[in-house]
Amino acid sequence: MVTKTNKTQEGVVMAEKDQYLTLENGVKCIFKAYGHKYVVNNKKLIGVSTILDMLHKEHLVKWKIREAIKNIKDELERHLPDDKIQQVLDDAENKAKTKMTKILSIGKIVHSYIEKYVKGEKYIEPEDPVVLKCFEEFKDWWQENGFTLIASEKIVCIPDAFAGTIDLVAKDKEGLVWLIDIKTNNGIFVSHFHQVHGYKYAYEKQTGKKINRMCIVRLPKDGSKIEVRRVLSKKQHMLAFMGLLSALKSVKLFKKQTIKYN
Repeated sequence: MVTKTNKTQEGVVMAEKDQYLTLENGVKCIFKAYGHKYVVNNKKLIGVSTILDMLHKEHLVKWKIREAIKNIKDELERHLPDDKIQQVLDDAENKAKTKMTKILSIGKIVHSYIEKYVKGEKYIEPEDPVVLKCFEEFKDWWQENGFTLIASEKIVCIPDAFAGTIDLVAKDKEGLVWLIDIKTNNGIFVSHFHQVHGYKYAYEKQTGKKINRMCIVRLPKDGSKIEVRRVLSKKQHMLAFMGLLSALKSVKLFKKQTIKYN
């Protein structure tokens, strides 16, 4: 499939679904849909998700997986021929990939339905029972609180620092402004708290408007009930987010210095 492209005044190649935005603070930001990247002044900004990955110690996780696979393979070699061992490992890897793809797909579809609903766009009711349950529970919660939409999929950025996309900004019946983050995973974690603090900081800096409330709305895929967690604005969570950003910049600098050294 051929994707239509053109160039901005800055010379950045734009694909059909990319966005060229002038934000409230006058910053011109290009959102690259493929790869979910943000470009300002011809430089890619660090995404909020990438910042949060600093908590996961990716290299350590990969090492643990490699070690687990090696130990399993060593044990299998005591009982099975090499071709059967490889078949078992391939089947396990394929099943894991299929499961992960389905999990990510459900989350993406639920977000899509929510966006259409809050924007008043037409949609066809989902047939998948998991997606339908998540969607219905969100609609009930949204209506109970009498929210009106301010922005959905709101791109925010702090030049020379970071950028991200807020799921929802809405106003409740009392006129309070809420920053709402939608999750479909199996729990609410500290990284989610860091995430919404980063979003709040960027939104207020960019728009000059105040966020009164933050919350995480978790729509479980296992059939359990909706979980809504209020997130209180805490200096320590904001410091943690900025600390992760600083740590990530340190890692990038180290990699550059290592390349020069080698």
